[in-house]
Amino acid sequence: MPPPPEEAARPAVVFKIEMVVGEHTLEASARVPDGMMRLADLLPILQAFDDAVVGVAADKVERAGRAISCRAGCGACCRQLVPISEAEAVHLAELVEAMPGQRRAALRGRFDQTLGALAAQGLLARLRRPAAFKTLAARRRIGKEYFQLGLPCPFLEEESCGVHPHRPLACREYLVTSAAENCRHPGPDTIEKVPLPMKFSEILYTFGDGFGAQATRWLPLVLAPEWAARRARRQPVFPGPQLFSNFLALVSQAAKQAQVQRGVPPDLPKE
Repeated sequence: MPPPPEEAARPAVVFKIEMVVGEHTLEASARVPDGMMRLADLLPILQAFDDAVVGVAADKVERAGRAISCRAGCGACCRQLVPISEAEAVHLAELVEAMPGQRRAALRGRFDQTLGALAAQGLLARLRRPAAFKTLAARRRIGKEYFQLGLPCPFLEEESCGVHPHRPLACREYLVTSAAENCRHPGPDTIEKVPLPMKFSEILYTFGDGFGAQATRWLPLVLAPEWAARRARRQPVFPGPQLFSNFLALVSQAAKQAQVQRGVPPDLPKE
């Protein structure tokens, strides 16, 4: 998709990317503004890149005869605890603030209602300290507690994502081939996820410093507005092309690790 006219007129660096995804070679290009930007401003490019990788994985399972169950109107998974990066929290909060008044007020109300329900169940204070969930077992326990409350994502409208083009990377990467009704009672024996060679969401959790040298940092999606209200103005800025290059370096590392685990000689991505 070509960039908007105002975006196309800005100086930019075009990246040509070649990346091995499983048995496929993914070729893509990205146009990154040649100027200072926040990580939140880079998200549309990262989202498109992630969609391409997920698309290759989805195509592989479909060619193997398994159908993807996820459809508009099936919002069972939209009651899970969705982990997002700090940049995504800023992006989503700004998205809400840019909406027309009536819709913005409705969304704010849904966020407040969800936070109230979490507080009533004693979960809100714990969710405000995500660093406490250091182990996979701890994250699974809190995720199960959250899901059992049946709280819909504030962006869920008529069982479909109301901000689908802007949804977090974790949501983009969650596809299943198991029966849709199983998502109402998920478990290791009932859910078959589409396997991905890597998850950009997990890379993004460590990328708040623009280099990927920080410890994993995430927060639940439902806390995005309140988190961004306190910290959005303090987000660091970086030269856009360098920021994207740094992210590609982390993708390359993740790709090599995935290939080594499968016994495949490491190769790419290449700029």
